[in-house]
Amino acid sequence: MATVNMDHIIKKFGEVFAVNDLNIKVRDEEFLVLVGPSGCGKTTALRMVAGLEEQTSGDIFIGDRLVNDVPPKDRDIAMVFQNYALYPHMSVYDNLSFGLRLRGVAKDEIKRRVEAVAQMLGLEKLLQRKPKELSGGQRQRVALGRAIVREPKVFLMDEPLSNLDAKLRVQTRADLLKLHQRVKTTTIYVTHDQVEAMTMGDRIAVMRDGLLQQLDTPQVLHDRPANLFVAGFIGSPAMNFFTGTMAGTPDNPIVDTGPFKAQLPPEAKGVARDYIGKQVVYGMRPEDIEVGQGDGQVVNAKVEVVEYLGSELQLHCSTDGKAFVARVGTEIQTHPGETVPFRFDSRRAHVFDATSERALR
Repeated sequence: MATVNMDHIIKKFGEVFAVNDLNIKVRDEEFLVLVGPSGCGKTTALRMVAGLEEQTSGDIFIGDRLVNDVPPKDRDIAMVFQNYALYPHMSVYDNLSFGLRLRGVAKDEIKRRVEAVAQMLGLEKLLQRKPKELSGGQRQRVALGRAIVREPKVFLMDEPLSNLDAKLRVQTRADLLKLHQRVKTTTIYVTHDQVEAMTMGDRIAVMRDGLLQQLDTPQVLHDRPANLFVAGFIGSPAMNFFTGTMAGTPDNPIVDTGPFKAQLPPEAKGVARDYIGKQVVYGMRPEDIEVGQGDGQVVNAKVEVVEYLGSELQLHCSTDGKAFVARVGTEIQTHPGETVPFRFDSRRAHVFDATSERALR
């Protein structure tokens, strides 16, 4: 059983907490993504699972085996790095087979495994080439193949797509998912790209300043973020935030942001009861804002920038100094400088405690 359990993991560099009391249980065959901004501790966590960093305290289990004192080579893991880390003087075949040769695997078995992986990754015609003769995408596939050929219990991937151009990154992302569906090896994948995280992860662990903020499926993170940081980090473009005061009554809650008063849905009654008169943060995702009059909160705003993205427009707007972004269809005809009515979908509103930043609904 290839589960990975990080139990109360702490890593300190001097007096600085790189990882602070991290608790994550990765399920068998799961594709778990660690995501967060630079310096949040995600790569440090991955390196501790690999054995390349020693935790200050806490336990790491791979399967049922405690691996705190087990060297990296004996943990039955394979790691894929951001910079490929291929041997430049070796052919693709030799790069793929090198780890197996070190472990004393029989030649026939090495040949079988390498050929199977080469076919899986489309490398059959490249086996005699050197890394310098390969494109970035091909090198990345060789690095993946070197990990797969080991047939480990766990794959650890540290931003493996960040050196690829945008188009190749999208293609390789799809290839990785197909590969995981085929080999079903438990995978921990580190990235700072939330789009990568949302499209690839069975579950996503969002980290910030060494602390785990939320661990859940992509849909739950998007629809029910635990706090202001997760709400702003997950989603592209990011959620719009408006600082305001909870007003109205518990039965008719309203957030007064200054430029506008946002009506909250009936299910927010329980939240409003304890927050009337207190400062809160009102959140609305760009895709939940439409152009035009109708039901819901209507805000008149000036269009500052129009971004045409083929299938949609992203409108950067402002109202009384408060900026926000709306995602709308390309049938909308508008231009910078125009004042437009925007309808906020109150059913999709998010409210956060302005002090603790935790989600209230």
